[in-house]
Amino acid sequence: MRLLVYEIPTMNVLTTQTLHTLIHEFQTPIAAIRMAADVLDSPITHNNPQRTSKYVQIIREETNRLQQQVEVMLSLARADRHALYVCLEPLCIHELTRSVAQRHGNYLTLNLLATNSTLLADRLHLTNVLYNLIDNAVKYSQHCLDIQLTTTSSENGLNITVSDRGVGIPSELQEQIFEPFYRVNAKDSPSVKGFGLGLCYVKKIMEAHQWQISVHSEVGCGSEFSILIPTSLSSLHS
Repeated sequence: MRLLVYEIPTMNVLTTQTLHTLIHEFQTPIAAIRMAADVLDSPITHNNPQRTSKYVQIIREETNRLQQQVEVMLSLARADRHALYVCLEPLCIHELTRSVAQRHGNYLTLNLLATNSTLLADRLHLTNVLYNLIDNAVKYSQHCLDIQLTTTSSENGLNITVSDRGVGIPSELQEQIFEPFYRVNAKDSPSVKGFGLGLCYVKKIMEAHQWQISVHSEVGCGSEFSILIPTSLSSLHS
């Protein structure tokens, strides 16, 4: 394992409005956890394993959501101090994607086609990148939940693609979606949760690994986010 430190341009994005957004987004899972804990402590769950299991699952999911939010905030705070740390280790992307997919249902299809599935990456950050891309696809696919996670090999390297059939992103906004706290206002998804930091975080992790990310999207037809891990980086970091 090797620890690498990359210089990251400062963001300086915390304003009163964004602080209020952060507080609101943290309060939501905290409220859900408190509610579930109160129910578990009440008589209605006594001798009712099915109900108990339901609320334990709520606590687990909301705790994972909180943890992911905190990790994103910490990583972006480090980036704001000009340094983002990544610990590179050999990973099998197919094993990692199968693990990530366990958090989701049958709406997520894995197409693991890459002939060489080994790469050097920071396990925590890459896991969070996949979580963010899939969670985004879920958020903006309320009426047609069909998400594909695909790996392929090419002359240029290893490709990881997350595609959906959701509301899509207007072409004139596609450059802005990687900016901190930027949210696409979709008529079909007026109450989408989140900080507007997920894709900014993804972009920073791509820069730290020296990978490339691109987006192809059409309004009403869905979006496709593609990560390219150049073949040359395997020898660069080995």
